[in-house]
Amino acid sequence: MTSMPGPRNPTGLRVDMATVLAIGLVLAGCSSAGPPPATYVLGSSPPAIASTEPLTGRPVIELKRVLVPDYLDVSDIMVRQSANLVAPSPAGRWGERLSVGITRALALDLSRRLPGFVVATTSPGDSSKFQVLVDVEDFGPRADGTVVLLARWRLVDAAGRRTLAGQQVSLTDRAGVTDDAAIAAAMTREVDDLASGVAAGVRRETSSVRRAGA
Repeated sequence: MTSMPGPRNPTGLRVDMATVLAIGLVLAGCSSAGPPPATYVLGSSPPAIASTEPLTGRPVIELKRVLVPDYLDVSDIMVRQSANLVAPSPAGRWGERLSVGITRALALDLSRRLPGFVVATTSPGDSSKFQVLVDVEDFGPRADGTVVLLARWRLVDAAGRRTLAGQQVSLTDRAGVTDDAAIAAAMTREVDDLASGVAAGVRRETSSVRRAGA
């Protein structure tokens, strides 16, 4: 029996039917792919107010880059599934590395809570009065929707030699769902709670210095 020739492509070369089917399946898989992951950032946007404020004469707080474990310091939203298993969220990601996002959000929160100070994330030279050091041990969502922040912060003098205040922080926020938007909002609240403790330490230290100089 004479076999039927396979289809030919525009160049006149014979194409195997199995190859045609395989290419079709690949194209079908590509066309059915879902939307790209949503991009989230920590913190709230600062209000857009048309004003200017002089920065000269105000004490400067230098916020050092927040230290985050390497496995968390990525742009993926890492979800802890068990004691030793973390996995990236398939539907959402950060717009920046986690350490960068925490540092930026914390600086904004401190600026709002300490209006009499200038909060800088780069070295201001000899003008800084304090330095804030933050070391994050764990930060992120659990599979049950709980968001945990474990961190230590220290307020040190400008030279970084003397610790003036500090605190071990353990925060839990119930996002309620494993939705990435809810997780980002819960993590933002925890950064703000962290900023509240740091700002309180700055105010206490400033008050003690003023009393000593009175």
